[in-house]
Amino acid sequence: MKAYVTGGTGFIGSHLVERLVDQGYHVTCLIRKTSNLRWLNHLLAAKSPQVQPVMGDLHDSDALASHVRDADIVFHLAGLTKAPDAATYDRINAGGTERLIEACLRAHPNLDRFVYCSSLAAIGPSRDTTPNTEDVTPQPLTDYGRSKLKGETIVREYADCLPITIIRPPAVYGPRDTDIFLFFRLINRGVMPILGDENKLLSLVHVKDLVAGIYTAAVSKCAVGETYFLTDGDIHTWMGIERTIADAQAKRPFKMKVPLFLLDFISIFTEAAAKVTRQTPTLNRQRVRDLRQRFWICDSTKAQKELGYRPTYFLQKGIQETADWYRANGWL
Repeated sequence: MKAYVTGGTGFIGSHLVERLVDQGYHVTCLIRKTSNLRWLNHLLAAKSPQVQPVMGDLHDSDALASHVRDADIVFHLAGLTKAPDAATYDRINAGGTERLIEACLRAHPNLDRFVYCSSLAAIGPSRDTTPNTEDVTPQPLTDYGRSKLKGETIVREYADCLPITIIRPPAVYGPRDTDIFLFFRLINRGVMPILGDENKLLSLVHVKDLVAGIYTAAVSKCAVGETYFLTDGDIHTWMGIERTIADAQAKRPFKMKVPLFLLDFISIFTEAAAKVTRQTPTLNRQRVRDLRQRFWICDSTKAQKELGYRPTYFLQKGIQETADWYRANGWL
């Protein structure tokens, strides 16, 4: 069996590639000139490597068509999570998705499955403590979320021509992650930052549970044409997450409340600086808008019922494994 993966050098993608190799797949990974292969090097160094990197990007339709011609399953994980404007998000997250799925239709109309990795951001936060389900009306808050929703819409437009499946993860954590890692590092240094309401509710999923769910959906006939949220099965408070991170590092950090109006103020300056340096700021006003929301929660019951999806990483286990990995690899 053969799989084609975009975004295979990234945090989630590299774990998915490992999962596919473990399942006996030969995996072709789309690689850009600037891609860092550090998470795939151990697979590429094997005597009989099951992973083949191919150079290209989502702008080159002909290259994409040649790449997917022999694939049984295409996993589309590549995309931008940070960009200077909406047009850039749309060009990659929506336009790139359209070029890839058109390449599949042109070069391999008998593809077994096209799996698109979207995001909870495409749907937006819940209005109250009721978690989002797959049938809620999408209300994305940010340019990123809107671009991922556009990607979903494009994929569904081809559902009559290709067997498609859409996956919507919430916040993802685990070994190799660099986003939530920032909180591990601050807590390790003795500071527990509380951004706004400490009782905000969040859904999470450990990266290994996520890729297991993605793979299960990709090979399940009942998942054709369907959309799934994948979570760890629980709803967490932000304070509970940070306390678990502190316990995993045997730390008793100082709790520091950071008012969101201060982040608004800072974001104005980081955006202004970004225009001068031409760098994409980590913190901007849209990100602060995300942080203001109280209910970034979703429900994976559908995946449990239809796919038999069963997460194995409860929060304490997942956070402890992640903290141990950061220490072992010199990140902490």
